[in-house]
Amino acid sequence: MKRLTNSMATAAAVLMVTAGVASAQQSLLKAEVPFAFSAGNKVMEPGTIRVRPLGGNIGRAAVIVNNYDAKHSYIVLAMSVGDAPAKWIASGQPRLGFDCTTGACILARVWYGEGYAYQLYGPKTRSSEVLLTEIVMKPDRGD
Repeated sequence: MKRLTNSMATAAAVLMVTAGVASAQQSLLKAEVPFAFSAGNKVMEPGTIRVRPLGGNIGRAAVIVNNYDAKHSYIVLAMSVGDAPAKWIASGQPRLGFDCTTGACILARVWYGEGYAYQLYGPKTRSSEVLLTEIVMKPDRGD
């Protein structure tokens, strides 16, 4: 009986880990970003950028931004969470939005293709206008 209980507990633990890995893989997205940009207060080089949400409630939303080529990762806090732009929702494709108003681009928004879009903290800009450059993200297996 004790052996059966241990086997069942091990099987349950394996199922929980497998479900967690599958869930994480579904929320991991990547994009090829051809320009340098700021993520929070850090500058990221061009390359393959992987993005995934950091767990937590809406009041503490954050995004992990990973530059696969340069092997750098940063956690960027969301300033607010709200509806994605209508054309993003219409396309249904996950997107990164960069504010390139000043000539230097800042990662400003992340949308995973459903639900809310994250408006991210970043360096202050002087202009009230926003020139948003969009890049479509694709699901990634995390190779």
